[in-house]
Amino acid sequence: MTLPLAVALLALLVALFALVALVAVYARVRALESGRAAELSGYAPVVGRPAPAAVRPRPGESGALVAVVDADCSQCHEVHALLGEVSRPGLRFAAVADRAGFGESLAELVVDHDVRAELFEGYSPTVLALDARGVVTHRRFVYADTDVRGLLLDLIAEHEVTRA
Repeated sequence: MTLPLAVALLALLVALFALVALVAVYARVRALESGRAAELSGYAPVVGRPAPAAVRPRPGESGALVAVVDADCSQCHEVHALLGEVSRPGLRFAAVADRAGFGESLAELVVDHDVRAELFEGYSPTVLALDARGVVTHRRFVYADTDVRGLLLDLIAEHEVTRA
């Protein structure tokens, strides 16, 4: 076997491994998205459950938008910043992170491993909508091509329609 052939075979093997890993990640995220009711993700589904007290709406607030984020994720930083930009009076806007290290935002940053573990479904960033009682009513995963501002505004609009 010649050196160029060996290098080509090695490159082919690495490419094949990368493809298999990409397909596995894609399948996992889609299972999380579609298999919530069947608990295919291995994580307890959060929709329909009360959120931890640390992120529930406060007295006088009609609901909350809570982002489950990771400090090492650049998209999570964007979600935290946009969460503050779209904030409205009467709604609580918070991000739950594994550790500090986020920039300034009007959204509250809750750094609590236990709270994050209760809300984490295997993927971040994830945005949760809570009703006035603190029960999770909607869950949206944020992908690389997601219009984050649009997603947040849609969740706010859904909340206002449900509340009316």
